[in-house]
Amino acid sequence: MNEYHFCREENLLQMIKDGNYIAFEELYARYFDLLFGYAYNIVRDLDITRDIIQDIFTWFWANRDQWKLESCKGYLLTAVKFKTASYFRSSKAQESFYDKLKEVPPLHQDDSLQLEVKQLQELIESLVDDLPSRCKEIFKLSRFSHRSNKEIAKELGISEKTVEAQITIALKKLRLTLGKYNYILFFLI
Repeated sequence: MNEYHFCREENLLQMIKDGNYIAFEELYARYFDLLFGYAYNIVRDLDITRDIIQDIFTWFWANRDQWKLESCKGYLLTAVKFKTASYFRSSKAQESFYDKLKEVPPLHQDDSLQLEVKQLQELIESLVDDLPSRCKEIFKLSRFSHRSNKEIAKELGISEKTVEAQITIALKKLRLTLGKYNYILFFLI
């Protein structure tokens, strides 16, 4: 047990922002089991689950100067949700993902966590709604309906290159709009 074990999360997060790696290790220890269990219930593969959690924490540390958090439980759980979706979107296991996701029992969430997740979802949705109509349609099909570029191209009667270009345009516009808060795009990539 280290000296940070009894620190409030808000203080721990500030220390992490200041570059304190031991504080980061404490946060990792606090949330690893919860995040791992949540991701494993969806993915059902230990190695892939480990990779997903490592990616989330690696990104969290590397981008600590960009986020503004006083609590991170909802943030990290949302990251797991989107990273597992991203894994399935880019793999052949895509179809089974949605069946597995339906089987995952809902987490017991306190009101502050639900509010945090709801605010994040509303922000993402409002930013996407501000995109040009065709770009928005393609982006939603890709990121929210979890369709492949090939499926989108076929459905809309356009080339895969056009789909890729529109998604790139959407991500660039979202980055510009978010400015220093562009870490939220982590959930959509």
